[in-house]
Amino acid sequence: MSAAAPGRARNSLGVWSLVLGGASFLLFLGVLTGIPAILVGNDGRRAVRAGEADNEGVAMAGVLLGWASVALTVVGAGVVAYLMVANGT
Repeated sequence: MSAAAPGRARNSLGVWSLVLGGASFLLFLGVLTGIPAILVGNDGRRAVRAGEADNEGVAMAGVLLGWASVALTVVGAGVVAYLMVANGT
């Protein structure tokens, strides 16, 4: 049995960030999985800088998808609030 390669020990952080960010953006889960995608992705990027992982692009993609989902949630909530006020609801 061989041990895991030293540079790949924390690549799962980037993968999880991408999965959470993708789910958040594609399944309209908003901040439910968007914020965890941002947090886990930043941990993954930190692991890359420390030499513990080598998939910064994957982690960055998860962070960007997380932020996009959070931004769309905020904009959507603003539009709904505006429409409710404009219609007197």
